[in-house]
Amino acid sequence: MLNPTWLDTFITLADTGNFTRTAEVRFMTQPGVSQHIKKLEEACGCELVIRLGKGVQLTEQGQRVLAYANAQQEKEHAFITSLKFDMPYEGKCVIGCSGAIAQRIYPALLNVQLRHPALHIHVEVAPRKSILASIANNTLSLGIVTNQPESDEVTCAYLGEESLGLILPRTSGDDKSTKDDLPTIDKRIEKLGLINHPDAMHYLHRYIKDCGDAHLSALNIMKIKSSGYINQLSQILLPVSLGLGFTVLPTSTLAFSNVADRLAVYKPKNSVTEPLYCVQTPHNALPARYQIVKETISEVLR
Repeated sequence: MLNPTWLDTFITLADTGNFTRTAEVRFMTQPGVSQHIKKLEEACGCELVIRLGKGVQLTEQGQRVLAYANAQQEKEHAFITSLKFDMPYEGKCVIGCSGAIAQRIYPALLNVQLRHPALHIHVEVAPRKSILASIANNTLSLGIVTNQPESDEVTCAYLGEESLGLILPRTSGDDKSTKDDLPTIDKRIEKLGLINHPDAMHYLHRYIKDCGDAHLSALNIMKIKSSGYINQLSQILLPVSLGLGFTVLPTSTLAFSNVADRLAVYKPKNSVTEPLYCVQTPHNALPARYQIVKETISEVLR
């Protein structure tokens, strides 16, 4: 590999046309310039310049070396520029979260992208376990999960609470819930059965544990029959609206459902929520472009 210092001196010599001016520009002595050119010629195995009094003329080989040297300088400049990628409104931002969270944050993130077109938003819908694993192995930069992770492989910050709802088919009795002849909630969901989904059992367990309803707390959720399964968030509420079962989901999903008018949310003694956390690797600072993303997510979810 040709010495880059010699090449830089050679470029300056070709630009100035004489050794004295090259020495001034390079803050060198004239013998030092001559030595650089001599060593470069020895490395190339050919004469690169012809001395004409106080000036110089490049040989054909010298012209080719000059083109090579300029190309190397441009390549180095482009490489150094590429390292200055940490711009606040440019680049790709990937966020992993649940489908329910994606419904809430994606419109706001798209508005950010509209204001900053060089910022590219990518939302990956994935279960909590996959998000935490991806953060730990550095294949995902930022994630949103429920419940605080107990792991040194991720660092987290509290975002807010996600409200959970026990969602039932709407019936004429929903507006008359004080009537004594209505079935108790435990009997009703046992009769309906669960519309299962990837987070259903987790949500149901938390709901029964925290809702403060005596009828529900006595239930054995492992014995509740399954009336169906779907892993597409946008479709989970459809069978419920048709009276085929009940489910438990974040109540925010109702705002994005076209069957919400055929659904009812049970009113428990205590509201049930799950804490939301923003997670990232503790070992690497996020690029500057993630700051506006995190601020936007916090505004939506708080």
